[in-house]
Amino acid sequence: MRKILMWILAGWFAAGVSSAFAQTPATNALAATDLKYGLYIHFGMDTFRHAGEKGRLLEERFAPVSVNVKAWTHAAKEAGMTFAVLTAKHESGFCLWDSRGYDYDIAHSPFKSDLLADFIAACKAEGIVPGVHYSIPDAYNEGAVRYQGDVPPPYFNVIKQHLTELNTRYPELRILLLDGSQRFSSDQFDELSRLVKRLNPQCAIWNTTGGDQGPHQVTDTVIRSWMWSPNAKLNPAQQLFNKYQRSQSGGKAFVLNVGPDPSCNIPDNQIAVLMELKTMIANPPPATPAATTPEAKPDAAERLKKVKALYDQGLINKEDYDKKVKEIMDSL
Repeated sequence: MRKILMWILAGWFAAGVSSAFAQTPATNALAATDLKYGLYIHFGMDTFRHAGEKGRLLEERFAPVSVNVKAWTHAAKEAGMTFAVLTAKHESGFCLWDSRGYDYDIAHSPFKSDLLADFIAACKAEGIVPGVHYSIPDAYNEGAVRYQGDVPPPYFNVIKQHLTELNTRYPELRILLLDGSQRFSSDQFDELSRLVKRLNPQCAIWNTTGGDQGPHQVTDTVIRSWMWSPNAKLNPAQQLFNKYQRSQSGGKAFVLNVGPDPSCNIPDNQIAVLMELKTMIANPPPATPAATTPEAKPDAAERLKKVKALYDQGLINKEDYDKKVKEIMDSL
């Protein structure tokens, strides 16, 4: 029943996916298959948000003394990963690089360093593949974080400029993860694909189709949130291992997220989960016997349906939606 519910959930998302994603370049799929397992690093303006704080944070808030990207990439290497993806732009709209004519970026903050260049160099030193996450939902450029609806031309021009900058200034980028890319029309996605292919032919575009899935990747997070939170609980290593196995059997890369704290370090308890998972991957634990009664709780499908309806109506955001779905699935 659990598997059936997952299929139902996947079907809900697939129904809304643009035909632009029905076919993807073989090179991208091969890259995902070869890479297998990587570190997702959600770090940005929201890392410095106080509990309960709402609205846009001023550029001055991004003021870390230093950012030890070498520790991040070393953690990825130690965990047995082959690549790392950093949130170059998350849903706040704040860019971790100096973007031309754009005033909500690292250049307008007190932090004066080329964070992306440092990150890519750190990946290279560890022998892992560098990638960046670029969020299409963007409160700064659209006034609110939008997971549905067309991407209007003015904002699409901003996106084109950003992707041009990322792929010309940082030609060693090998993964561009476009989160929320289901909002693009077929023509828009094709235009962006051609742009990236022309500027940086070796960079694979990974897009999302809703939730934690994409044609090339499956994602999850060590903590029960994407960005760091002081009270975030950890996801059990066994649960993450099960998802890792499902991604591998499906021929997709598994991208496991950590959230560095405001001191820009990955907390020890998150590192411990990465190391526990590394052990499980090297020495898979015995399969857990199936439950005597494999039936899901009778209201699980109905609860999933209600949560999906709330999301479709824009009454809850993507992070809350993912959290509620995870809670329902974990309760089965």
